[in-house]
Amino acid sequence: MATKINKTEPVDRQAPVDKNIFQKASQDLINAQKRKKELHAVYMNEEKVPVYLSPQYRNEFGNVMPVTINGIAIFFKVDGSTQYVPKTFADEITRRRLCVDNKLNRQHKMSNVHENYETSAGEIKLF
Repeated sequence: MATKINKTEPVDRQAPVDKNIFQKASQDLINAQKRKKELHAVYMNEEKVPVYLSPQYRNEFGNVMPVTINGIAIFFKVDGSTQYVPKTFADEITRRRLCVDNKLNRQHKMSNVHENYETSAGEIKLF
């Protein structure tokens, strides 16, 4: 017994599009770009602070460390040279460096097996 296949015309399932949605989205994008420019100006008018990162941090950050705050990005060279950056970005760079220093310090303490022995449990305080 042969079955009959019903072929129907493709149905257009797209809902009607309101053009006001596109105008609103376009205006929202323009407003967001204006706010980003204003914020960029605020950061660039901040006090510039000298900061440097030793080349030993290249293993963690690479040759250039991107720092993005609220959508505003700078690219900081990790080569030991002193660079002047806005204070907000300098604080973030310093925070990242301190996190790496903390990690390296923990690794050093844990790898120092020769001195990591206890005569009684809980005697040694690693962290």
